[in-house]
Amino acid sequence: MRAPARWLNLVGEAEYRDEAEAQLAKPGDAVLVVRGRTRSVVMACPDGCGETLVVNIDPRAGKAWRIDTRGEGLTLYPSVWRDGGCESHFIVWRGFLIWCDRFTVGNSEPRYDPSIEESILSAMDVSTPLTAAAIADAIDEIVWDVNRAANRLVHRGLARSWKEDATWFFVRVGDRTNGGTCE
Repeated sequence: MRAPARWLNLVGEAEYRDEAEAQLAKPGDAVLVVRGRTRSVVMACPDGCGETLVVNIDPRAGKAWRIDTRGEGLTLYPSVWRDGGCESHFIVWRGFLIWCDRFTVGNSEPRYDPSIEESILSAMDVSTPLTAAAIADAIDEIVWDVNRAANRLVHRGLARSWKEDATWFFVRVGDRTNGGTCE
């Protein structure tokens, strides 16, 4: 077993899975499968187990992850959690691989940009709960960036969050037009 990868290394594109697999050399290497549109991300499992993962990006083929190529690198949402094999669980965020279960020592995240906080607060309502994905769609941002900023807003008392059926929701706190008074 090799050391776990800390970065997702996008090494190219291919038309078919077997062509994509041929381009994978080390843990964390990834190839986009593109036939008219992006179909999947094929990657060498970043934990070093030696297996190949296929992450579906095309919602026409069933459960699909979101893909975003803005910024420093590829982003996938939600996290990738293998049910079998090595059972790895990780986040791919702007090329960073953030381990959720093991190998967490050494995790690092993309640089924080506080300038999106105001847009997030503007997209939130005091009575309509929204997911980070819904907020990200409303303001055209990467879901993981929105999630981190929304949690910082919660810690500052400007928003509330709670979890229902494995999904986190956010609402703005109080009336921001009245000096930020909390409810």
